[in-house]
Amino acid sequence: MSFHVNYNWVDPGPSPDTVMRRTMARLSIEISGTAVTAIRDLRNGRYRKQIIVPLFLVADWIVDNWWYLFNEPADTQEQRPGFEERHTLAYAGSGYLLPRLTFVPTSEQIHVKAERWEPFHSSIAFVEDVETRVEVEELRSEFQRLVDVVIKRIHDLRDDTDVRRISDSWAAINNLDPEELAFSRAAAMCGIDPFDVDDRIAEAITTFWNETDPSIREEALAAADAGLLSQLGDWLGKAVDDLSSTGTENRWNEIRDTVPDLRPQEPWKQGRELARSVRSNLGIGQNPFRFETEGPLALFHSEHGTPNRRIEGLVASATPACVTAPRRYSSSRRFLMARALGNFMSHRESRFGILDSLHTDRQARSRAFAAEFLAPAETLYDRWTSSGSSGETIEELSQEFDVSSLVVMHQIDNYKRGIASA
Repeated sequence: MSFHVNYNWVDPGPSPDTVMRRTMARLSIEISGTAVTAIRDLRNGRYRKQIIVPLFLVADWIVDNWWYLFNEPADTQEQRPGFEERHTLAYAGSGYLLPRLTFVPTSEQIHVKAERWEPFHSSIAFVEDVETRVEVEELRSEFQRLVDVVIKRIHDLRDDTDVRRISDSWAAINNLDPEELAFSRAAAMCGIDPFDVDDRIAEAITTFWNETDPSIREEALAAADAGLLSQLGDWLGKAVDDLSSTGTENRWNEIRDTVPDLRPQEPWKQGRELARSVRSNLGIGQNPFRFETEGPLALFHSEHGTPNRRIEGLVASATPACVTAPRRYSSSRRFLMARALGNFMSHRESRFGILDSLHTDRQARSRAFAAEFLAPAETLYDRWTSSGSSGETIEELSQEFDVSSLVVMHQIDNYKRGIASA
């Protein structure tokens, strides 16, 4: 198990807060063998792997944010209001210090990150940096175990308002029928508390879920603004109509049938390898790729304003044809088209694909594909170093490959890191 919560109850002595006193414990949270609760005492330099906190605070935070922790992904641009509080354990403290430990779903796993942190006006510093992925069921199991233990510890204090609240909420979470469970997940994807939702918003979420193609509804909801779901549904409907007239077969389908299956590795590595395979199939070597509007490699593309800045496009089910949000620069338009191609190439079955700004596995894979497909890292690195590693060369490569200078620099940095780790 790569994520584990260890604790030992302690007696803090007399306290007017029975719940806090009853659940006081030495807490150690380990990720891949590293104790992210490890602290250094700034007064005497001593190091220890445990902190002493009331476990009620941790359990209460988990219960309050249960649906978000497993269903609300991060955004690569700007998070929804309250996102950090819903996903970072440090906000559970209520005066007690907890590690800056963040849990964010990425599609199939949970991205877990712990950061070194020296809280203001504190005599301790959290000293570990850890970043990894944890299986969903593994994290869910550990969280369930902790909450169950805490509620059992205080079950005889039902007259206490906080005890009654966490006990009732936990019971409700664990006793939903399938329809209620589906709604709770869908609401959390939108950043909405499923147990405290306006009837109008609840109806909009339910309608969107029922009327949107299952292959895209989850990621569309996760990128949506709850108050604009009707407009988003209309936009998706119009985009589907536009894409329905683009045909179903061209050479891209043949190429997709020849690329190797994606290996179980980080999404960005999958996207990079997939792009290299497609470029090899096309036989374009180190040359820039230009999208065509006619012929066997034509890629239909149109632009329509979206009702949400996070939504960046829709990819057809049977070809890489796409409808995307308008972009001012050709490099930005090409990058979205390349992401659409990567989305299409990454799955064998016919299914629509959403392009958005979320930090999910699918989007990470499509972004990595687009970068490597349009601007191969090794080629850029070789050209950059052979010309003296100058900023002027970055701009020249950006214009030649028709990608942004940020993409060029990102690709070169990735290649340098690959050399360093080889």
